[in-house]
Amino acid sequence: MSDVLSAAAAVKRLAERRAQDALHSWVPTARQAPFIECQESEAWFIAANRSGKSDALAAIIASLARFGRTDPRPAYCPSGAVVYDKAVSIWATSLTFPLGRDILQPKLFDNGFVPAGQPHAPFIPPWEIARWTTTDQVLKLKNGSLIGFKSCDQGRDLFQGTGKDMVAFDEAPTYSVYDESTMRVEGGRRMFIRGAVTLLPPEGVIGGVSWLFPKKIQPYLSNQRPAGLVLFGASIYDNPYLLKEEIERLEAKYPEGSPDRRIRLEGEWLPGIGGALAYTAFSRALHVNSALTRDSRDPRLPLLWSLDFNVEPMGTTIWQRIGKVYRGIDELTMEQANLSGLAEEFRRRFPSHNAELWIHGDATGRRRHEQSGRSNYTVLLEHLRGLPYPVVLKVPDQNPSVPDRINAVNLALRGPQGEICVELAPHMVDTIADFEEVLRDSKGGLKKSTNRQDPYCRRTSWTDTVGYMIAWHTPVTYGYGQDARLRKIATPAYAFSGRR
Repeated sequence: MSDVLSAAAAVKRLAERRAQDALHSWVPTARQAPFIECQESEAWFIAANRSGKSDALAAIIASLARFGRTDPRPAYCPSGAVVYDKAVSIWATSLTFPLGRDILQPKLFDNGFVPAGQPHAPFIPPWEIARWTTTDQVLKLKNGSLIGFKSCDQGRDLFQGTGKDMVAFDEAPTYSVYDESTMRVEGGRRMFIRGAVTLLPPEGVIGGVSWLFPKKIQPYLSNQRPAGLVLFGASIYDNPYLLKEEIERLEAKYPEGSPDRRIRLEGEWLPGIGGALAYTAFSRALHVNSALTRDSRDPRLPLLWSLDFNVEPMGTTIWQRIGKVYRGIDELTMEQANLSGLAEEFRRRFPSHNAELWIHGDATGRRRHEQSGRSNYTVLLEHLRGLPYPVVLKVPDQNPSVPDRINAVNLALRGPQGEICVELAPHMVDTIADFEEVLRDSKGGLKKSTNRQDPYCRRTSWTDTVGYMIAWHTPVTYGYGQDARLRKIATPAYAFSGRR
């Protein structure tokens, strides 16, 4: 009889705990569910603000810590056979400790800062917690699982250590933190990487996710998905629990069509953060021609080679102009400026051609260096001697203004009547990345970075070369209509054959 009573009491206690278990009663939205179900090694929920991305991340963390699996729902099935009896070690990372204290921790456990308006109780009930130490920021569960709460502003050095079963990011970390923490693979055990991100940081928070687009989103969209990587998205409209009045308030805050609205509310995956995109007319779908290759050139028309003399990297692009259309057929990059190596590689790729080679580029390359007494163009032309086709220099004495150069490129990308006058070969990956990621600065020019730890420091060289070339052939105009005057640039030209 006592055994029957004990069993009945256990069933009653289980029912009571299930009723108080927020993770058991929580139902993911249609957009959250695939992220939670995913069993690939790395998954990111790149979604709008207030779309429920942090809730989904918290559910995954809590499930792995409690049940040994990332999807909590099968753990509540009658047999319980899917629950693994093992302790795990997890890092839960936020941009700053205050953000972790106020956002991620309250979703996981009662840290004393659970807001009254939180739509669900913490996903880890108190009866499963063995210890919480605010000094160490480590939560220990009775089953032995550990959740260590980390902050990106600690720097990468504090993300070294023992192996982890999961590293979870609430908003994107700096790349150095991501790179270091995702190396915490333990022998004989699988590690999960999970992230919940909006491509704009929370308002008032300094930082951004400039590395996430080129390293994760761009390859994923280009069907070059790295093994084990899956991306998910959602808009604010996918969250059925938000009040209509609150959505309307946010819509009024962010103008329709603005990057903030497209990212924060609509959840679009846009590369431009922390500033306005420079080449707003560019669209991968419109301007990248999958049929183009290095050999897609007309032997009767000149090759157009445009250069930028940045030291690291030195970006160059190769084009032809077919009527009004600029056709990009190749890019040639030297990670460190090396004009002899650059010329040698150009010779290798284009050993013969039936028309001229026109060289465009940065006018500052004309300046004579104090030590050698020769300009970059003089040195390059010397290394190109012996090409079986004429080489003609088409570089102005002075560069056009940066705003004029940007406007000339945007006009070629998409004209007043919607005409497309630029197309690129898909293997011109850095040029495409420039078009998608280069930003304007506060003065209307181009944002530059010399910080090698910032992935953006690689940007601008390739589209700068495009701008020099287009501004030479089709410069911007004063005014509009038939009376507009072209801004002419002086046209000095040099050729080995003595022509021009």
